[in-house]
Amino acid sequence: AMTKTLEKAGSAAGRLPSKLQNQVAGFLMEEVTRTELLSKIERAERDIQAGRVVSNQEARKRLGRWLK
Repeated sequence: AMTKTLEKAGSAAGRLPSKLQNQVAGFLMEEVTRTELLSKIERAERDIQAGRVVSNQEARKRLGRWLK
């Protein structure tokens, strides 16, 4: 749903004067970033409530090669 909305907004922005296109594009990127962040936070909160968590020690073990 979000992708279709962004496609429509991008299409509408393409019909604006060029100065406004850049402003709209910047706004859309900020909105997408904010929306994605909020979505990930909500997902993490649901995982915590459902008990889908691991200890810091287990996380370090699983992610060991990336944390070096």
